Amino acid sequence: MSPIVLLIVCVSVAGVSADSVDCTPDQDNGCRATCDDGTTLDISSLLSYPYKIAVDDNSVGQYFTYSPCSGLDCGALDEITVCLDNQGNCGSTHSSMWAVTKKDPLTFTVEYSCGVGTFCTSSAFTFVQNDDEETKVVYTSQEDGAYQFQVTGKCVGQMNCVNEPSNGHKKKSVIGPAGLVLMILFFAALLIYFIAGALVMKYHKGATGKELIPNYLFWSELPFLVKDGCLFVISPCRKRKGYEAI
Repeated sequence: MSPIVLLIVCVSVAGVSADSVDCTPDQDNGCRATCDDGTTLDISSLLSYPYKIAVDDNSVGQYFTYSPCSGLDCGALDEITVCLDNQGNCGSTHSSMWAVTKKDPLTFTVEYSCGVGTFCTSSAFTFVQNDDEETKVVYTSQEDGAYQFQVTGKCVGQMNCVNEPSNGHKKKSVIGPAGLVLMILFFAALLIYFIAGALVMKYHKGATGKELIPNYLFWSELPFLVKDGCLFVISPCRKRKGYEAI
């Protein structure tokens, strides 16, 4: 190999390894680590722990539970960080390894192994900073003897980055833009119904007073119909007296 090629290879390897920095986990907080370059990583408020991660869309009810700060009970074991279906040990905080692999955007990995004398499939989390306000966690695959996860978002553990913890289970309420539009349309249609009906009743049929209300008989009996419907629904739950059952 020529000296020039050797120099290029050495520079390339140095450039790749320059961004990789080992970190030391905090002994009292499994969600915190301090790196050799002084960087502090803290995922304590990143997610709402214990955090559930679906295996995939086709595996109904199958999920990982992630609790890096204090661990959780997993089958017969305790203080487990990643647990599959509440019984499969997938690594613990006590045997975690942290490393920053890239500074911009911030990218770091946390590997949770099984520990000495314990057999399990370990877990590897890759945290990648991007522009998304919401923090997302997905299970990607099982490679190199470990379950692979990816965590993305604006805040992924860097200090002085404030973001609302994501719990992974929030479902968008229908009382959002679509629900609000439907409610507005409903009440607008109801208002138009009464106004147009009153005009028709007055000028076409010559009605006055309460008779201006279209279908007055129905609307006047509606509260009683609602009451009867509610009583019918709850009637099986009520204790009947002897004469009522006859």
